[in-house]
Amino acid sequence: MSVRFLHRIHRFILQHHMIESGEIVLIGVSGGADSLALLYALHELRSQLDCHLHIAHLDHGLRPDSVEDAEFVRQHANHLNLPISIDRVDVLHLKQQQKLSVETAARKARYRFYEAVSKRIGATKIALGHHRKDQAETILMNLLRGAAITGLKGMLPVRDGKFIRPLLDVSREEIEEFVVQLGLHPRQDSTNFDRAYLRNRIRLELLPLLECDYNPNLQNTLVQTAELLRADSDYLENVTSEAFETCRVNINLPDAVVLERTTFGQYHLALRRRILRFAIAEMSGGPAGLSFHHLESMLRLIESESPNGSLALPDGLEFRRAYNHLIFRVAVADIGDFEYEIAVPGTTSLPLLNAEIVASIIEKSCATENIVQIPDGKFQAIVDFDCLRFPLKIRNRRKGDRFQPFGMVGSKKIKDFLIDAKVPGHERGRTPILVSGNQILWVVGHRTSGQCKVDQTTKRYLYLTYSNQS
Repeated sequence: MSVRFLHRIHRFILQHHMIESGEIVLIGVSGGADSLALLYALHELRSQLDCHLHIAHLDHGLRPDSVEDAEFVRQHANHLNLPISIDRVDVLHLKQQQKLSVETAARKARYRFYEAVSKRIGATKIALGHHRKDQAETILMNLLRGAAITGLKGMLPVRDGKFIRPLLDVSREEIEEFVVQLGLHPRQDSTNFDRAYLRNRIRLELLPLLECDYNPNLQNTLVQTAELLRADSDYLENVTSEAFETCRVNINLPDAVVLERTTFGQYHLALRRRILRFAIAEMSGGPAGLSFHHLESMLRLIESESPNGSLALPDGLEFRRAYNHLIFRVAVADIGDFEYEIAVPGTTSLPLLNAEIVASIIEKSCATENIVQIPDGKFQAIVDFDCLRFPLKIRNRRKGDRFQPFGMVGSKKIKDFLIDAKVPGHERGRTPILVSGNQILWVVGHRTSGQCKVDQTTKRYLYLTYSNQS
């Protein structure tokens, strides 16, 4: 067994603080040379690392002999006396169901499996068998697809504090030599030679061509470039995080990230692009599928003279500019007209709005001073109970709706009121309105009406609270 190989792996693990004493490490083992080398290296180093190992194997169901891979890995688990978790998934079905490439569907299924097993067994690290050649392939692939620094820095030794790559600093040749010294006979995955996959074409065609005709040391060159870019990216990531928090505003919009447009526009273009990526990653966990075209389209909309607009983004997200707010959220379908009768007193659920409204009747004789204080009329309102006409209803606006905003003389069209309040067009039809008979008493989130207002003659109060449900 190569002592030098094991020393390199051990040093790399310590250098990047991959494994802490007492941790359970889940090892993804496919049965190929890379994952077998990872398995046996960590098994040899487990005492020095003071960790516990658990094997995970997912059968992707892409080849007729894939069941044999699972049995092969199980035999090695038995030989090393290690626990193992095996599962099978229909990747082709996932591909069709989620409209993904085979590679993406397989990767998503694999990581989902690793996460599930980790949670079940209490593993705090997931070890993957990527090596230097994989890193070079990844950088080339990202370059061909079009990538910023984030993509060109390649795979990280440690990602999200959980996924670790102990072999990332060793070559494929060193791995194969280690496996031979152990007398192992790895499984061969025929899909690794299928040129229908971009990564395979890069590994089998492009990388050898570039090494032969342009740079025989290309793998090392690409890896070193990635290391330089990684340091730059880490620095920019910290700067972007601070800028993102400066731009971010908190408004009553659940499950959304909202930025302030004026503040955003003060940053350099490079940071503006990174802030947009940061916002999307905040929503979806990563900027997967986000292209240069998406970024430029968002920037054009932000800088345009039109105060409102929207764009569809990958992963079911949408970007909206609403006056001076830049909104990232899950795409919301038009909910159409809605109308709910309000329980008085009681709590009324508003499912289409994912909200509820609570109504309480308060007698003046037992009302405490703080309760009868007039709220601001945004998400809490108070009206004279005895001037109401029942049933009370919550609905969205209708054509011709008018009301008398509190503190104003005369009435105003709801449509004009919402425009003046800079409510985005897509939100106006979702704005809840409280009505009593034909009278509009409250435009929720904005202002109450001057009608049915409380005064010194009021004997009973109706107190209303509107809130979004988590």
